[in-house]
Amino acid sequence: MIVVKHQYFSRRDRQSRAGGGSPKTVAVARALAHVKYIQHRPGPDRAEGGRELFNDTDDNLDGKSVRRAIRAQEENKVVAHKLTLAPEITPEDKKAFTREIMQQLSSDKGLDLDWVATAHTNTDHPHIHVVVLGKDKNGADVRFGKDDYNKIKEFGDRYLERCHPYELARSRQAREQREKERIEARNRLRETERAERIRDGLELPWMHRKIVREQLQPYEEWKKQQEKSRDGSDNSAEKPYFQDTIEAAGKEWSRENSLQELRELNTHLWDHPDERIDRADYKKLVGWMRDKEKLQEKSVGGKHDSEDAFEWKGETYTKDDSEERLKGLAKDLRANKKERLPLDDYQHLRSWIEGHDRAKFSGVIEKELTRSTNQFRAEEKENNSPEGGRYVDPIQAEVMKNPVVGVFMTGASIASTVVSWIDLRDNRDRLKETQEGLEAAKADKLQSYLRQEKPEDKERDASTLDKLERSSKDIEEARETRDKDKKDKEKESEKKQDPFEFDPWGRY
Repeated sequence: MIVVKHQYFSRRDRQSRAGGGSPKTVAVARALAHVKYIQHRPGPDRAEGGRELFNDTDDNLDGKSVRRAIRAQEENKVVAHKLTLAPEITPEDKKAFTREIMQQLSSDKGLDLDWVATAHTNTDHPHIHVVVLGKDKNGADVRFGKDDYNKIKEFGDRYLERCHPYELARSRQAREQREKERIEARNRLRETERAERIRDGLELPWMHRKIVREQLQPYEEWKKQQEKSRDGSDNSAEKPYFQDTIEAAGKEWSRENSLQELRELNTHLWDHPDERIDRADYKKLVGWMRDKEKLQEKSVGGKHDSEDAFEWKGETYTKDDSEERLKGLAKDLRANKKERLPLDDYQHLRSWIEGHDRAKFSGVIEKELTRSTNQFRAEEKENNSPEGGRYVDPIQAEVMKNPVVGVFMTGASIASTVVSWIDLRDNRDRLKETQEGLEAAKADKLQSYLRQEKPEDKERDASTLDKLERSSKDIEEARETRDKDKKDKEKESEKKQDPFEFDPWGRY
């Protein structure tokens, strides 16, 4: 993964017009100052005459020639572009890395880019500064857009995968581990906050979020609202102007965000109901995504006029499909970021999943009450109770009329029933689990041993593998001894005593 930052020096941008002098003169001065900065910035990596400047052909350019080329761009709309390339791992040959990216970018844009670059290695994250002139070597204007940033990342990843495959794999694993730890820390924080709400009496520990949702908005009411929304009877006007923004997931979003970013936000909002935004803001988000999909003029999967079905990869999905099938498709789409359903089809998919989920919890409290009542009456009937039910004290009946107490007692009954279903017997084979864990550790350590390059690292991994092998054999021997003792005990218990055999005291 490569982080790409871009900025340009132009006589039309705000900083050039705010200088007080001629905008084109200010733009050239800013570009020259940037070249001076990247070449002579203080740091241990700076040589006596400054850092080396290189381009596609020369390894050590003269700074004067670079500044002269920038001054020649004074009459252009854009004097120069500055790019910062920060790869996930530091390439051994930074010049070859930069040249390959710029060469492929030039070929992709159909231009002969005129550029100069230098590397900074005096920070925790080494990076490369590239200055691209506003016109290429043939006099054509040079522009960069968001698609170019993605292509630069793609070209850089190709180089790193080819020249530094092991380092890139380790870096990606470390990044995934950091992301996993971040998510776990966030979940722990949420659990802590929930425990505090329970302690303060703001939340009931046994109350499931989906049961609360069903009580606040029953399934039938929610279903009618969805049908009303599909009929178009609840259409509020959108503000299509550029400055319109929304607040979601702790950030500010606008039409300027990419389609991929807006899709990821939409998925996040569906997966985290507690972070849902207002209906008006969500309609803005949907409108932005639809506009961007139309601009792309491409379709991923098949679209239907009907809201009850859509096609994806040759398969048809409908609202009558099982919840498992629909959730499986949603899981595959989240795992594969490169393949996306069209917005309308994705909205239908998530709506169908939510409909299944709400239907599953529809009337859950009434169902559990009926089931518990029937079970209690059946037990009383078996015990020959004259009333076939229980006696309810009048004071208790009055207390139960309170809705809060009623909900609390109902939830307690449900929780008690659920706990009674849990099997508390310990039937685990702990020796077998330990041996399986050792085998998994051996496999992981073997992969690490094969990737090691230094002899001392290989020797350390080989020693660890030997210890794991001995431990696995000890566990296997212990399992065999245990199984043998168990069989001997079973044979002893099955052995019948002869009635005519004397005991040790001479008695039958």
